Amino acid sequence: MDTSMIRRLRIAAESGEAAAQFNLGVLYDSRLDDNGYAIKGDRAEAIKWLLAAAERGLPRAQSKLAELYTDGPNASGNYMNACAWFLLAAASSRGIHRHQAGSAYERVATRLTPAQLTKAKRLAGLWRAQSSHGTSQLGEGKAQ
Repeated sequence: MDTSMIRRLRIAAESGEAAAQFNLGVLYDSRLDDNGYAIKGDRAEAIKWLLAAAERGLPRAQSKLAELYTDGPNASGNYMNACAWFLLAAASSRGIHRHQAGSAYERVATRLTPAQLTKAKRLAGLWRAQSSHGTSQLGEGKAQ
């Protein structure tokens, strides 16, 4: 994965541009470049870049990150993080995107105990409160 487009995208992502971080995360997850050619996928890199964009408040990154948490090899261990990110995405999205994030939250929430669900809501609340300070509780315990 070393085309000039991807290099430019990486430079923008490393400089903190949320949209570039999101796009780089999606590229690593999809295993296809923008021309539809197969590239080497990397789940850890996808999560790294999606997490960076999600922590910057990008709702589509929050939803995509939550999806990766629910579909990963340790999915059951990440349902709580997924619920928290889906809650955040639903709160900051509009229209169909809000509905999709809310529906995904409801689907994943059925897999949690009441205590886990309470913790997921608390994590989302902490992130909202701390996001203005540049720290995130949800960045901890990343899935691989």
